[in-house]
Amino acid sequence: MNKIEFDPIDEDGLELARAIVINRLRSDSNWNQFESTGQGFERYVEYIGDKHEGMNKLAILTNEVLWEFTFQRIISPGTHGSNLHLPFFHITDYGKKVIEEEEFQPHDPTGYLERFRRNIPDCDLTVIAYLAESLNCFITSNLISSVVMLGVASERTFLLLCESLHDAIADSNEQSKFEKILKRNAIKPKMDAVLDEINTIQSQTPRPLPDNVNVMLIAIFDFIRIQRNDLGHPRENPPKTSREEALVNLRIFPTYYKMVNQVIDYLNLNHE
Repeated sequence: MNKIEFDPIDEDGLELARAIVINRLRSDSNWNQFESTGQGFERYVEYIGDKHEGMNKLAILTNEVLWEFTFQRIISPGTHGSNLHLPFFHITDYGKKVIEEEEFQPHDPTGYLERFRRNIPDCDLTVIAYLAESLNCFITSNLISSVVMLGVASERTFLLLCESLHDAIADSNEQSKFEKILKRNAIKPKMDAVLDEINTIQSQTPRPLPDNVNVMLIAIFDFIRIQRNDLGHPRENPPKTSREEALVNLRIFPTYYKMVNQVIDYLNLNHE
């Protein structure tokens, strides 16, 4: 396991502490209580500067993270029926699902975004901005806001795809027809037009794009439509979502974005 460098004067100390706590929860099944010294984190941390100062600061920050994780239902007080009180804790069923996920972890926003940028170096800055806002809303339990912000990031991704498809259409009449559809406010005709263009591209032999491209695009289109209709617009019944739904959406968004980016890369290199 690679240790995380921790500097007690680093302004990102809380973000680092989240990653450290998740690493320990994932690998140390015997860890079941808050601690005041920070000694239990030594195998997960490489201290920068004064080690004693670093351990003291990390002890404070990791306890802050554990309180966050309590309110986020990752951990819960007590270890069994005869011990239901702090400083002891146990990982909840939801928490077990959280710590099993190593690739994109919404409860660790900094690590999530770093991995996202590493996997997709040329990612759109507007998408990143809304994705970061979605993650920040998620960890503060503003779940509807989190889903709405992710919906905006998804719609931005869709519009980037639309622009690339428009520019890649060689026939001026077809391009004009496609442009008129894109100028409409309704998003469903845009989605249908995009899928028609993708199907045209995929009619080639061999298929230039992955076989599951339509399935992936339909899934993200459905998410955008649901976000717009159910959460993004005023409605008679109050909007609602669950932490589990928000978690799943954030976990699968990188896959969607990577697929769309792959299509855009193809379009930029090939024209009809």
